[in-house]
Amino acid sequence: MKIRLTRIEDARSISSVIANTWKVAYRGIVPDAYLDSLIIGKYEEMLGKNIANKTETIFVLENQEQQIVGMASGGKDRLGMYECELIAIYILPAYQKMGYGKLMFNKIIEKHKKNQYKSMIIWTFRDNRDRKFYEVMGGVTGEEKKRSYDGVKIATVGYAWQDINDMNW
Repeated sequence: MKIRLTRIEDARSISSVIANTWKVAYRGIVPDAYLDSLIIGKYEEMLGKNIANKTETIFVLENQEQQIVGMASGGKDRLGMYECELIAIYILPAYQKMGYGKLMFNKIIEKHKKNQYKSMIIWTFRDNRDRKFYEVMGGVTGEEKKRSYDGVKIATVGYAWQDINDMNW
């Protein structure tokens, strides 16, 4: 397995990872109609722009066949509450629970440290069965907000780190 920075030509594969991961991870949390509407192209254009404009850092996880099976992204906090944000970590189900999430998380942290960031947040669904991952990684909940998907308001929680330089792994 290999982790590397993304390239513009990766946008379609990353979009596929996001759509397919959402359909599995958030079934029963997000309305089925919304999940069923997710197609590869939904994120492709946005990702292409983000990669080209370098508005966020995106790493990809490649398997031995050089297929993209995971992604992690981060950048400045989009809400301005913290210095930076871990925007997303998505890994295809067949590659989950193998330690790759932690490796991807650490890649984003390394990049944030190089950018002199200190405080960080990530948002996840309150009912996300995998949210304990962020607690294991040292995140503390405190922020909560609701987001709307197909007219259904869904609770999200923010896991925050006051100083990512205090992480010891």
